[in-house]
Amino acid sequence: MRKLLLLLALVLVPTALAACGDDEGSSAQTNDRATFEREHPGSAQYGSPPLEFEADPGGDLAYTADEVTAKEGNVTVEFTNPQSTPHNVTVEAVGVGRVKTDTVANGFAAVTVSLDKGIDFIYYCSVPGHREAGMEGTLIVK
Repeated sequence: MRKLLLLLALVLVPTALAACGDDEGSSAQTNDRATFEREHPGSAQYGSPPLEFEADPGGDLAYTADEVTAKEGNVTVEFTNPQSTPHNVTVEAVGVGRVKTDTVANGFAAVTVSLDKGIDFIYYCSVPGHREAGMEGTLIVK
């Protein structure tokens, strides 16, 4: 009986903590996409292609795209940062809420976001000063 209670505690406590999360979503960080896919084999569980973001490889405070398009529904945001300067991707539904990846340098991070048609979405780096320097864009949901 004691083993059963311990097993239940090991399963239920992390689940309860995850359910009490904030608006940051479910996020994961690793050094590269291959490691992420090995460690998170169900990351493509929603069937939608991931939204892929990359920080400018030349070192500018910018993403490689300032506008992206996605289908409505749950989508995995995948962010690759080849820079030593830390960055993230914050997806915000204007007036509704936001979800962001972990902040990474020379690494990869991912988070799942729910996208609805008819809502204006933006994305930006929430590291202080980066958005103001132009590290932002528009997310169009079809």
